[in-house]
Amino acid sequence: MAEQQGRRVIPFPGLKDRLVERGLDMLQNQENVEAISLLEQALEIDENDVAAGTSLAVAYYENNQWSESADLCRRMLQEGSGEYDELVELYVMNLIQLRRFDEISSFIQPLLEENEIQPEKAARLKSLIDLGKQQKEIKESEDESFHSFQLQKDLEQQMIQAAALAKQNIRPVKDDIITEIEKDETHPFVKTLLLNILREQGIADETVVCKWNKEISVSPSELMEPFDQELYQKAAALLSNESDQPQLAEIAAELLQKHAFLLYPFSWRIDSAEIISKAYLKLASEYMGEEEAFTGFDHKELLEEIRRLEKVEMV
Repeated sequence: MAEQQGRRVIPFPGLKDRLVERGLDMLQNQENVEAISLLEQALEIDENDVAAGTSLAVAYYENNQWSESADLCRRMLQEGSGEYDELVELYVMNLIQLRRFDEISSFIQPLLEENEIQPEKAARLKSLIDLGKQQKEIKESEDESFHSFQLQKDLEQQMIQAAALAKQNIRPVKDDIITEIEKDETHPFVKTLLLNILREQGIADETVVCKWNKEISVSPSELMEPFDQELYQKAAALLSNESDQPQLAEIAAELLQKHAFLLYPFSWRIDSAEIISKAYLKLASEYMGEEEAFTGFDHKELLEEIRRLEKVEMV
């Protein structure tokens, strides 16, 4: 048994080439995760395969795995394998995405000092250094100008502000954002927007959220996405299976989603997806003109909660 375990597994003839070919097809179809899996298998069979290595580095880059792509490019350049110019450019593009701008010059400058480098290649390397410098200046400018945050008074403007934050590195102003979340007067919808941005950018700072006469201290980075919460998922699934009244179910699902976002990071006070889905079907019926939709509905606490959520003014 020990002897069998020590034997090297011999792959089927041509397996590596088929994995590379299939991986390239996946990469061209922008199925990056599948491409990575296939190309990693090919590289395990032959770690020196140039096509597998280069294609995997590209797949990593396309899948936003810039560290993995940069490491692979660096290794191949050190080993002298692969298309040199292509790997250099891909390596620099990874450094830009990683915002490691200083490394670009320190990597390229020694290459420029080689006496035998071709003029056109030298020009391209210099342009990559310039690109790195430009990106560094942009980042520094952003960091200098983005040093404070305060919500405007108009709700519509607040939502625009929150949308803009989602596209920036919020770490310079994370304390200001937390302050806005913790204010009683901040709109519950805006609180959710800001809290979700903290979550998406991995901010772990303690944040006290007060909503709907509830208070909780959370670490945003540890929160679920608003619509990944189990109770919402179950209620939404029940509504999606409501085949008898599809139009009514669609309206109910939209209302359920809106309220889930307003409640976040809290959920409904009643822990029953069946009762919640029925309540939103009744609310949808009310929207469609049925005045007595909630007649006989016994869950007064949930009804009061829904009414309170419906009274929230939106833009």
